Amino acid sequence: MSKKELSANAMKRRWKTRTISFQTLITVIAIIFVLLAFIPIFLMLFLSLKSPSQFYSNLWAIPNPPQWSNYNAAYLQLFQNMVNSVVTVTVGTLLIVVLSAMSGYVFARLDFPLKNFLFMMMLALMMVPGVLTLTPSFKLIQRLGLKNTWWALWLPWASGGQIMGMYLCRTFISAQPAALFESARIDGAREFQAFYKIAVPLAKPILATLVVMNMISLYGDFIWPLLVIDSNSKQVISVAVQTYSSSTGTTDYGAMIAGFVMATVPLLIMFTFSSRLYIEGITSGAVKA
Repeated sequence: MSKKELSANAMKRRWKTRTISFQTLITVIAIIFVLLAFIPIFLMLFLSLKSPSQFYSNLWAIPNPPQWSNYNAAYLQLFQNMVNSVVTVTVGTLLIVVLSAMSGYVFARLDFPLKNFLFMMMLALMMVPGVLTLTPSFKLIQRLGLKNTWWALWLPWASGGQIMGMYLCRTFISAQPAALFESARIDGAREFQAFYKIAVPLAKPILATLVVMNMISLYGDFIWPLLVIDSNSKQVISVAVQTYSSSTGTTDYGAMIAGFVMATVPLLIMFTFSSRLYIEGITSGAVKA
């Protein structure tokens, strides 16, 4: 074997070694980041089994004995609030998805005056920080007499959440072949029939993505429900669990953290059943220009 061949083989071995080392480094870093992401979850489960005395004596000691009664106490006090969250978030998400699909279809397939101008104006609203609209939105809800009702949650959620949804649906529907909709019109289908029977089935992946995104966002909303809902019987879990108190009026941190654990269950169930469609919507060109 010539010297050139020996040199080439040695270089290949060095490159192969470097490639393996780099891949190993990336794998180790990825594992570390995954473990770091799970630390708060493990810590939450760990602290949810502590009694008040264990909390104040030694926070990091293993719960001995584990206080499983914390979950029962949290369930008794927070179950109604969890039901409130499921109902309000479900209705709010449906409103956002329906309005997003309809407005996205209108901007994608219909022609009307000032169409592009109105579309850009709606996109411009995405640039306005939500915190700047809290005070005027709160005053409007007060004037309409909707304070301490679930409409005070649904209307602002629907009006604000549909902007991003409209953009995603409009982009997705625009990417579909125009011949499908033209053929439907030739066959006598009305515009709503074309929307319901063609656009909606094609847009299922992006609609599922919107469902997951908005359910997570609305379920974790804290500031707005805190402002507009006064009654604890109507309050959502994200606020109620923050103000958890025991029957003695003191804060039972173990039971409160058990409430945090319980509050994550609906989201985990929802994401488990919709993760496939969510990933499909993310990877199917939903944000193509």
